[in-house]
Amino acid sequence: MERSIGDPGQFLNGSVATRAVNLEPDMRRVRRYDIYHRRYRNLLKNWGAAGLALLAAGVALCWFEHPVWGSLLIVLSLPVLFIAARLPQTLRGDAYRNGLLIPGIITNLAPLTMLCVTDIRTSGDEDETAEAGTVFWGTKEVVIEQLPLHPAQVGEQVPCVSLFGGSDEEGEYYLNFEPRPLAWGTDSVSSIEQARAAIDDEEWLLLLLLARAYASSEKNDDGVAYFDADLNPLRVAKAEAAPAAPEQTN
Repeated sequence: MERSIGDPGQFLNGSVATRAVNLEPDMRRVRRYDIYHRRYRNLLKNWGAAGLALLAAGVALCWFEHPVWGSLLIVLSLPVLFIAARLPQTLRGDAYRNGLLIPGIITNLAPLTMLCVTDIRTSGDEDETAEAGTVFWGTKEVVIEQLPLHPAQVGEQVPCVSLFGGSDEEGEYYLNFEPRPLAWGTDSVSSIEQARAAIDDEEWLLLLLLARAYASSEKNDDGVAYFDADLNPLRVAKAEAAPAAPEQTN
């Protein structure tokens, strides 16, 4: 079945985005603009090289009759190589195909900065009558460096796609999300406008309200500020670093 902008995405990393862009990304454009793609590509190079170096050193030590030290290095190389082996999945452009479509706005021009909001709950429950004082919304500000196809002006609406990573101890909400402007993955102005229209007007208004509260709100180590369904800021435990291969929300 053909999926359109705003339809649910395909199954990815154990969940399905309720609203996705469903576009095949221009990977040359992704490599040029996407800061997360660049970060994971560098991690792949560094972790892969480190893992291979440990493995080669371990094999060499075993060859020269130092089996204890050689075996130790080989064992140490395995988790490093495992992490490196997982990183390529972050470089395939899945966020643009099946990531959650969320709103973002430009909040600063020097440096170019974007603020995004999303339902940060892991359940993906669309019931907006959540109990007061429990996490519902997550906001995050990102320095994006470049934003093609958009005017450089504060308040500019930027439709984004996002993947999510890590969760709290109870598994109720995500600890991190990585918003990517859709313009990083396509040069189609009409697709960007369709994505903008697919986001409810209430969400764009909500983003403006939370943009005012974000600066003074407590944030976790990944820069995420949490709010309940009534938009009250919440104090949450500091998050550990989210995994390199983020999951997708429902």
